[in-house]
This record gives sequence, C-alpha cells and structure tokens, in this order.
Amino acid sequence: MKLELRPVTDEDVRVFAVWRYDPPYDVYDITMESDDAVAYFLDPDVHCHTLVHGDDVVGYCTFGHDARVPGGDYDTDGLDVGLGIKPPFTGSGNGEHYVAAVVAHARATFEHRRLRVTIASDNERALRVWSGAGFIEVVRFVSPRTVMGTNEFVILELT
Repeated sequence: MKLELRPVTDEDVRVFAVWRYDPPYDVYDITMESDDAVAYFLDPDVHCHTLVHGDDVVGYCTFGHDARVPGGDYDTDGLDVGLGIKPPFTGSGNGEHYVAAVVAHARATFEHRRLRVTIASDNERALRVWSGAGFIEVVRFVSPRTVMGTNEFVILELT
C-alpha cells in the first residue's frame, strides 16, 4: 500500500471532520463545527498531515501537543503522535501500513529521536497495531478524560 503524507489543507479537514465511527470508537468523532475544525487543524502548532492513498484521504495525523491526553506525564523528550483513519478502513488489517507511513514521516521531518503515542487502555485494536510497529508500553495513567468507557491510558514509545 503506497501512502503519502502531506500538510493538511482546508479541503482535507472538511473531509475528515465529518467521519463518523461506530461505537465504541465514536468517541474519536470530531465534534467541532466545520470551520472551527479547519481553524484548529490548520494551526501550525498542531502539525496536522493528511494520509492519502492515490487521490483518497484515508487518514490524518498530528504531531505534538494535540496527541497528548490530560493527566499523562510528557516531561521526557519525545514527539507525540496522533492518528485517525477513515472509518471504513479501520479494523481492515492495514494498520501497520498507516503507522509505518506516519513513523517514517516523523523520522524524516522532526528531530525527536523518541516517538510517543497515547492510547485508551480499552482500545485493544490500536494497542495491537502500535505495539506491532515496535512501540513499547512505558506507563499507564488515569486521566480526567474518559474514552471508550475508560479513563486509563497507555503511553507507548519507539526509540
């Protein structure tokens, strides 16, 4: 699968901002109004990129503070990574390709040696994919935020 990452555009955000996931993954739906979502994801501090396969937007990722969860310890040096995949493509067995593309882009673009991802402890599918890509669990923590029925999150790192 040939995936490309490109800087997000206004049009890209309008595509992925309306994606709707089946429960329990619906907690990942973007609930901002379209114009607010555009303003947010185009903010340079969010470092949002679009994953494309051919002409199809298949996902988006963010690098930095956007990928953090309240309550986590992010004091060590690392680049936080967030990833959203188009709903019909989730659970399809292609997660390793999406993660590999994001990791390759992060390594080529940012100077951080350590990559970090934070995942709800009940999101077994995401934990399996990121662990399969070589990310190692470093800590679990309780957040004031609840996702997928839990407020326990796992931080995984790749060095």
